[in-house]
This record gives sequence, structure tokens and C-alpha cells, in this order.
Amino acid sequence: MNNQTPDIPSKGNILVVDDTPANLRLLSGMLAEQGYKVRSVINGQMALTATQAAPPDLILLDINMPEMNGYEVCERLKADEDTRDIPIIFISALDATEDKVKAFTVGGLDYITKPFQIEEVLARVQTHLALRKLQMRLQNANRRFEQELALAGEVQASFLPKEIPNIPGWQLAVTLKPARETSGDFYDINPLPNGELGILVADVVGKGVGAALYMALSWTLIRTYAAEHPTQPELVCEAVNRRILGDTRADMFVTAFYGVLNPATGTLIYCNAGQNPPYLFDPQKGDDPQKLSATGKPLGMFEDETWGKSVTLLAPENVLVLYTDGVVEAQNAGDAGFGEDRLLRCVQANLGRPAQAIRDAIIADVYEFTGDAHQYDDMTLLVLARK
Repeated sequence: MNNQTPDIPSKGNILVVDDTPANLRLLSGMLAEQGYKVRSVINGQMALTATQAAPPDLILLDINMPEMNGYEVCERLKADEDTRDIPIIFISALDATEDKVKAFTVGGLDYITKPFQIEEVLARVQTHLALRKLQMRLQNANRRFEQELALAGEVQASFLPKEIPNIPGWQLAVTLKPARETSGDFYDINPLPNGELGILVADVVGKGVGAALYMALSWTLIRTYAAEHPTQPELVCEAVNRRILGDTRADMFVTAFYGVLNPATGTLIYCNAGQNPPYLFDPQKGDDPQKLSATGKPLGMFEDETWGKSVTLLAPENVLVLYTDGVVEAQNAGDAGFGEDRLLRCVQANLGRPAQAIRDAIIADVYEFTGDAHQYDDMTLLVLARK
């Protein structure tokens, strides 16, 4: 017959710190009787060593101790990333208001005055251990969510072109800077039949994971229908619009500029579905760039919508700049926006330089303008230059 008492799971791991042996025995005994795993130490340095060796779930901490008082112990624990989240309850004979205020100031969560009531100590311990468990569950959930977001960002990035095509006589430079782990912005540089090139810059109106999923769908549909209608961007927009409205129920839509470039002639046939207008710069015409305005509504808004198409010509030394609203609406600490005028001045000041240098100059100018302000929207910038 087995007379051994089965192990009872601990309700929590508690470290008791007090330089009075009688207090240690009393606190340790009553907590152990309630099913807690208890360790006890008699000074501050031992408390730090014990916590580093095996972090407890909760600390009961005296204040008046030799060499290192409880305030100092608490401050050092809260300064350490590995121990700062451990809840600390001060138990002390000091009952002045300034003592209690200091205890909370250095990081204590609760304060019990000696002589204490056993029922009060047990109630406070139970409450703070329950809160600690909830906090740890939340932290674990947040870590899992962050990992999933990072994975979603990696998957999303895999949709974008891995390499910029090398087109004789042309230069291409592009960048996408997400405001979060995932992005609602996207772009594509898609080789088409007959040596033509599909150029796309788009933005899902929305934020977060929902916008990222919508981006993946929209990117796939645009590339699919671009292959079916290689010289008719207006039919691409119409087909994508039908599929988005037919296959989704999300209250989102997509602004997009999609153009088909003939590198041999410089002809660009395009549709602008509610996207910020790209600008075509011609050094021969001075400070008057051509604005490639909208030719229809954003995708995913209205059924049976149609899009017009426009045609423009990129002559030698011309530069086309495409961007999403995160560039021109980037804000500084005073809530002022970067704006189209500053964008145009930056491009004008850098005409004649390679496409990559123009792109880098614009991004640098945006960051100089915004300073330490938070980036609240994705930024996509594409520069196409004809040599």
C-alpha cells in the first residue's frame, strides 16, 4: 500500500524578505499552509540573488533592513528587464503617508502595515497573483500575435518583385516603408508580352491585418488580369473591380495607378483609379510637371464602374514619380503635412541624377521633415527615368 501523500500543485512561488526571523516564520508558515511555495531570505542582497536565480511570482518585502533597505531592493528589481514585472507587496511597520508614497513610487504594487492581519495578507497575495497570471497570459498572447504579424509581413513581402528588371535605356527605383508589421500599400513591376512593362502602385484604404489580406487579393487579381489584357489597363481595372466586389464582403477599397510602358517608344498607357496623381518631369519644360490625374474611382467601391485610359510619352531625360498618400501626408511633430509642393521641389532639385538617387533624396527629405514624429501610414515611392 502506498502511503505517500501525492504532490499538490503550488498555487504560486512567493519570496518573503524580512530581517526579523519571527516575521519570516509566520509569513512563510501561513503561506505554505495555503499551498504556496515559499522561499525566505533575511536581507536585500539575498533577495536580489534569489530573484535572479529563480524569479518568484510575487515578493513580500520589508523596508527597514540593514545595508540595503526595501526601497533599494525594489528599485534594483524594477531596473532589471528580467525582474521588473514581478509584483512586490511591501510589508512594513512604517505607516506614514510619505513612506507609502515612496513605496509606490519605486514600483511597489501594494502596502501592508505591520502588525498585519493574516486574512488581509492572504487576500492581497491571492489578488496580485491572479493579476500576475492574467498579465503573463496577456504578454504571451501579445508575443504570439507579434510573431504572427511578423510572419504575415514576410509573406506579404514575398508578393512584391524580388528584383527590379533591367531595361536598356531606363532606370527604375522603388521602395515601400510599412508603418506597421504589415502594409496596405503594394506595387508591382510586371514584364508583359511584346516586351512591355506593367507598372503598379496601389494602396488599400484601411490598416492592419485586414488591409494586408486585401492587399494580397488585389495584387493577385491585378497581375492575373494584366496578363489577360496586356495593353488595356482600363479592362484590368474593370475585371479586378468585379472580382473584388463579387468575392469579398469587406468594407475596403483600393486606390491604384496601373500603367503599361512600351520601353522602345516611351509610350505609357495608364489608368488612375483614385490614386495620388503621379508626376512626369521634363527638364526641357522647366518647373511644370505633367500631372497624371484620376481616370476613374478606386477599385472595390461601385459595381459596373468603368475606367477611362490616358496616354502619355516619356521622352529621354524624363522622370516619372509615383507615390502613395503616406509620402505627401507624412506629418511632423506639429501635425504639418509634407505635401505635394515639397515633393515637387525635391524632385526638381534632383533632376539629372539617377532614379535611385532621386528616390533616396525624396525619402531623406520626408524623414528630415517628420523628424521623430511617428510614421502613421505606409509609404511607397517609385521613380522611373528614361536615360
